[in-house]
Amino acid sequence: MKTRITLFITLLWTTVSLFGQAVVINSPVEIAGGYDFEAAGFGRTITDSIWTADAVFVNDGSANPTQGCEAAVNTAELAGNIALIDRGSCEFGLKCLNAEQGGAVAAIVINNAPGNGAIVMGAGVNGGFVTIPCVMVPYEVGQLIRAALVTGSVNISLGNLVPPPPPGNDLALSNTNVIVAPLGIIPSSQIKAMGEFVFTPGAQALNRGTNSAPNMMLNATINYTAPGGTPTEVYNESTSTAAETLPDSTTSLLVLPAYDPFGTGDGTYNYTYSVTMDSTDEVSFNNQASSSFTISTNNLYSKATFDPVTGNPRVIATTTVSGGGNVEFLTILNIPHGFGFEIDSVLFEVRHTPTLANIPVEAYVYEWNDLNQDSSLNNDEIQIVAIATYTFPEDYPDDRTLLRLPFLDFITFEETGVVIPEDNKDYVIGIRYQGTETVSFGFDSSNDYTQYLNYKSANGTFTDRDYGFLGINAWTDLMPDVEAAFTFTDNLGFCSSTGILLKDLTIGTEDIVGPETFEVKMFPNPTSDVLQLNLNIKQQTSFVEYMITDMMGKELFKTRDNDVMETEQASFNVSQLPAGQYNMAIRTEQGIRASSFVVKR
Repeated sequence: MKTRITLFITLLWTTVSLFGQAVVINSPVEIAGGYDFEAAGFGRTITDSIWTADAVFVNDGSANPTQGCEAAVNTAELAGNIALIDRGSCEFGLKCLNAEQGGAVAAIVINNAPGNGAIVMGAGVNGGFVTIPCVMVPYEVGQLIRAALVTGSVNISLGNLVPPPPPGNDLALSNTNVIVAPLGIIPSSQIKAMGEFVFTPGAQALNRGTNSAPNMMLNATINYTAPGGTPTEVYNESTSTAAETLPDSTTSLLVLPAYDPFGTGDGTYNYTYSVTMDSTDEVSFNNQASSSFTISTNNLYSKATFDPVTGNPRVIATTTVSGGGNVEFLTILNIPHGFGFEIDSVLFEVRHTPTLANIPVEAYVYEWNDLNQDSSLNNDEIQIVAIATYTFPEDYPDDRTLLRLPFLDFITFEETGVVIPEDNKDYVIGIRYQGTETVSFGFDSSNDYTQYLNYKSANGTFTDRDYGFLGINAWTDLMPDVEAAFTFTDNLGFCSSTGILLKDLTIGTEDIVGPETFEVKMFPNPTSDVLQLNLNIKQQTSFVEYMITDMMGKELFKTRDNDVMETEQASFNVSQLPAGQYNMAIRTEQGIRASSFVVKR
């Protein structure tokens, strides 16, 4: 295998540790001590002073009140205290600015991904206006604080403190220390026998204490949840090492028996790792790490895990190369039972501040024929077979969104997708931005492939298919220079949240009709309140049916007109729809036509 180049990425992921900085919980005594954190890339330098106050969650009065994306409504409680803010929905700079304007003397943002530590927060649009110190702490630390606040106050100091000495006994796990499944989401149609999709659990533990850790034991459990069901444990295995783990060192990669979900079926498999030792662990909150894989019934494919809230591949954060500009992220997918399917569309999250207005993005399907059978991408082995393009409207208001784009045949530019000609085909899915702006794409850092790659390398089965992503910043014409593909320094294992949807061609589908059947004009587009459709019917039909869906295909509205004239007019009130992209499908006796429209706010 060729060695991949590693690049630094934007401050969104970069982590540093500076001597003399500390975050210390003073009380209650049950959780008192120093904790991991990362100082923000904006705001007051925390070595300037020491700030001590009680911790108070922000409340912005919204549906997600502790995310602090709007002005705080609990300013009386925040005044003179340290604001606690949950990560999510908006830029870090905006969260911290809202906390400062609400009276907080410092801000602590809590990461929203278990086992993912803390990151250096980027300033975004508003960070330059923040003058209070701001830090992020891991999800697990946030949960300790949250639980303690239920029964009393939590007092915290941060700043130019001498960090407390590390505990004597402290074994730790994080998502970078555990083996994850080969895919986060795999269609059930692509698993037809035992052995075709196998998860081999394993992990290495870090001894963060000052004492040697004797007899470390690793345990892994898997809980299966069928669609609409309740969790059931289907796996529980342990292993141990008699060797002592020295302070500030990691154990070897301990591997547990493999698990094959074929006989269990569709649904989500949540797995949890935990470590223990003979000595009493003085810091118990960092002893677990978890992730999941999902066998999907809707033919969704992704390296990222499944987000049950959105129904999409999970996005923990968005990122790009440091400095922005041209970038493409590749996801390599092998489709073992692809005959009879087509690659229909691509899903990915894109972000640009202050808004996505006028930002162009592209997606590509590259067919990979491994000519020399070395399982490594080479430039002469890939060819473009499909493309999807989208430019956000000039008045698009939001700074991030999930796109679902249909693939067009690269030769004919017809919306036919990619018909998979045979089983066991390899495809590379690329999402691309070319320009001078800083445009970032979605990643699932909770599903870290680092140890999976190490495990595959150790047993001699590693291929380029195993990467969670590959990055591109050089092209010849439209073709990416895959031989110079890169990964991110210190974040080798992060996986792209790009997903694809397969379409089963063995299931009957309606004819796609064109303007020879009926013409349609849809305006205004974008719209904020009313969408108008004018139809010119050229082939007689007894009905016209209209259906609005979101970009994931979820039906939002449907109506049918059984009194059809040669010219039809229809109006739709879309004032209650959130800003975003939607599909309008129009069906007659002859077939169906679909167009997209944008709702702006």
